[in-house]
Amino acid sequence: MKRNILMALGLFFAACAHTFALYEKVEELEPSLPLPNRHWKEIGQIRHMSSDQIVDSRISIGFECLDRDIFEPDKVYDKLAATGIKWARCQTGWSKTEKQKGVYDFKWLDDIVDNLIKRGIKPWFNVGFGNGIYMGEMKNPTGVGYVPLYFGEECLQAWKNYIDALSKHFKGRVQYFEIWNESNVDSFWQPEKADPKAYVELVKITGDIIRKNIPDAKIGAVNAGHVVVYTVDFFKHGGGGLIDFYAIHPYCVIPEERHDNNTRSARQIFSKYAPGRPISLWQGESGFGSDYPVGHYMRPVTSGGEYMQAKWMLRRYTLDLGSGYGLSSLYQCVDLKPGYQMAKGGKPLFAKYGLFENITYRPKKAAEIIKNYTPIFDKDTIPCALPAFVNTRKAVPEGVGVSRLVDSAKRVETFTRKGYPLYAYWLAEDMQLQMKPIKNASLYYVVNDMPMKNPVLIDTISGRVFRYGSKIFGSENHSYIIVGIPLADYPIIITDFEAVKDIVSLKD
Repeated sequence: MKRNILMALGLFFAACAHTFALYEKVEELEPSLPLPNRHWKEIGQIRHMSSDQIVDSRISIGFECLDRDIFEPDKVYDKLAATGIKWARCQTGWSKTEKQKGVYDFKWLDDIVDNLIKRGIKPWFNVGFGNGIYMGEMKNPTGVGYVPLYFGEECLQAWKNYIDALSKHFKGRVQYFEIWNESNVDSFWQPEKADPKAYVELVKITGDIIRKNIPDAKIGAVNAGHVVVYTVDFFKHGGGGLIDFYAIHPYCVIPEERHDNNTRSARQIFSKYAPGRPISLWQGESGFGSDYPVGHYMRPVTSGGEYMQAKWMLRRYTLDLGSGYGLSSLYQCVDLKPGYQMAKGGKPLFAKYGLFENITYRPKKAAEIIKNYTPIFDKDTIPCALPAFVNTRKAVPEGVGVSRLVDSAKRVETFTRKGYPLYAYWLAEDMQLQMKPIKNASLYYVVNDMPMKNPVLIDTISGRVFRYGSKIFGSENHSYIIVGIPLADYPIIITDFEAVKDIVSLKD
């Protein structure tokens, strides 16, 4: 018995040692496609466009934590606008706005909203949190997570007055209001335990006031993580009848994890508990860090990296846009700086999720790479279910006793752009493995009244554009085939040149 226990402990500690040994800083390889080849000739580059040059899109970034002065926004407005991102999630900060009872100073938030709008970026509000002048001493001095329902009638009325002032003040500038943040997490629902019924009450109180002042306002609710029991309970208690959009925060190592199930199940919940109400599904906060501290809850096997972060970003945006999400927002614009606190106090282990470094405001790889993406996925690129798949027979031969999991990991998200089909495809491999692109794959697709006469391939990492110069195989009765394509762990795009000619700078 003793021997068995010792053996079990030995195996346990060996596994732990192995786990921690895997966590390491790695030297990232710059992603590079095996192009041009005999099928594809380089013809140009995606032309970068700033946020004010792009009419609209569903691509958002987190501009959070400024209620806690976590970064200096003046140092990043222009850099963010250069990415072409169209939306920014801003937190309203009751405690920062009302420091004297009944006196509201919105200057700090005005500066944020006006600077974003000036650059073509649309702010949307996450409305919260607590306020010490009505709640007394809190473990977090900025009131993060402290709910006004639990501090007496004066506090609740003060919250109503604040929401009334907030909505009147920003009428005409902000239309989307997400009530509270991650209410299913105890740290954000203080001083009680997370309670979906109470959250419904808070959403109703807050949303009714906003709609009174802004009749066309859109009200949203949110939960941390994926679709969970709390999500269902919120809708069971009538929450669906109060909202226009519902956001999830699905952090995970690879963005494809549970994505399809989340999408289907969330919409089924909307339909079941709020029939006839057109509730939009949003992805309101998620991401992958360029650097992870030891012991981080995500348990990555590396310390992260800037190219890993960029690949994750491209995949998540593409998944959400292809699935018709109303908005897809990544966390976050700028890394947190030291000193950030949670509702219960303390200093949690935070990864560096920002597109920009704090202090230096240096753009990371993701901030540069997204410039190749935003001009393509603007309002003209619309999700559309089109038959297509990537064939890798030449790379992973059939009839050989090897794993076929690569076949199920191939993703194709399909869209139309200006009347032409657009295919975004990749292999859903863990970015931390830094896989080399697979050569000589093929795209099989069905014309569906939208032929591609002049196919082009776009590398979203480099922004390089390649024109197809070989025969399109296939027939009307089967699939059409474009050959000689690479398959990588980030989205590559194939479409007709006519669909993107307005955003391609051709080589001389």
